[in-house]
Amino acid sequence: MKIRYLFALILLSSCTAPQDLTCGDFKIGTFKGEATNYQMPTLIVERFEKTQKEFADGVLRSEAKIKWKSECNFELNYLNQEQKINVVILKIEGRKAICTATVEGEPGLILNFELEKQ
Repeated sequence: MKIRYLFALILLSSCTAPQDLTCGDFKIGTFKGEATNYQMPTLIVERFEKTQKEFADGVLRSEAKIKWKSECNFELNYLNQEQKINVVILKIEGRKAICTATVEGEPGLILNFELEKQ
């Protein structure tokens, strides 16, 4: 009898919907990044607590330091380019964060992209 109860509990827990992601789920991990309003190769982003690495076609393209300004807003300071980008996570749809970014010193330039949690 206990085995049937345990089996039913395991079955029910495996069928429940996944929890909704929050901005906090995009602070650390591996993500696939795709631009939505400009042409750029698909990136694989490996994000750690204070840094991130961006890869395209398996090749390291850039590294940046991350400074979180709020739960859904962060700044990327690219190490080799001396460039800062301010990113805002606008909303989360499923496993994707819909983001917009502005580049310091480039008024009017707005970059839109999606990060999908892997």
